[in-house]
Amino acid sequence: MLSRLFRLTCITLFLVLLNSNFAMSKRIKDDENFGKTYAVNDKPAVVTETILDTLDRGKELAVSEKDFLPLFAETTSTSQIPAGKIEVPNGFRVQILASSQIDRIRAEQKSLEDKVNYPLYIIVTPPYYKLVAGDFVKRNEADAAVVKLKDFGYGDAWVVRSKVWANH
Repeated sequence: MLSRLFRLTCITLFLVLLNSNFAMSKRIKDDENFGKTYAVNDKPAVVTETILDTLDRGKELAVSEKDFLPLFAETTSTSQIPAGKIEVPNGFRVQILASSQIDRIRAEQKSLEDKVNYPLYIIVTPPYYKLVAGDFVKRNEADAAVVKLKDFGYGDAWVVRSKVWANH
């Protein structure tokens, strides 16, 4: 009886392992670009797809080439660094707004340009566009910007870590 139970357990274990290996071999592979951060107004290597904007009630949204490019290159050449600036890898920015609609983000950016004296950036983390402000080296500078932005009605503004450009 014990031998029979042992054989049955071994066979069951074998079938479970075989099935899980088969299932893993048939799974959809992750896209190599999934989860990467992109900046607007840069040129991507290849973009030939459109995405379905599920938050826009099924309307198809065409994505242009300028909407997908790495925010920061793996290696920064001196031609990419703005004049008089250095790259700070552990800086801070304030995320003001996130949306799946680029037009909304651009409109908010335009309305904020005259109100704040921080640089405003649009960051793309598919499928969302994020409006972020500032190039802060110190956290307390970013916290002060959050207070100012909340006074302008952006109650969901919060500090995020980011590579930033700082003065020499």
